[in-house]
Amino acid sequence: MNTKTIEILMGDRDLTFNVTLEAYNQCVNALQMDNKVAPMHNFLISVSADEKTKEAVNQAFKDALTSDLFGVVVKEFKPDVEITVKKSRNGQDKLSRKDSPS
Repeated sequence: MNTKTIEILMGDRDLTFNVTLEAYNQCVNALQMDNKVAPMHNFLISVSADEKTKEAVNQAFKDALTSDLFGVVVKEFKPDVEITVKKSRNGQDKLSRKDSPS
């Protein structure tokens, strides 16, 4: 599986992550409405390239920075693609409510 190496400077620490699509997908699949930080933390630990990066990830967790660090790593991992929603051929569909006020 292809691995993308991502190097980040967090404060004065150089961090290195080796991210794969499999690791990313596992994390996204583990995210739940009431459980986001733990899967993000586990992902960052699992893709850490060395012990000093793991230590920094654990410190980020203690400093409530896990989601910030996760966001930076994922933004760098995913390609920069523009996605646009096109209008339907019939124009914009309107929702109708059965219980709308009279």
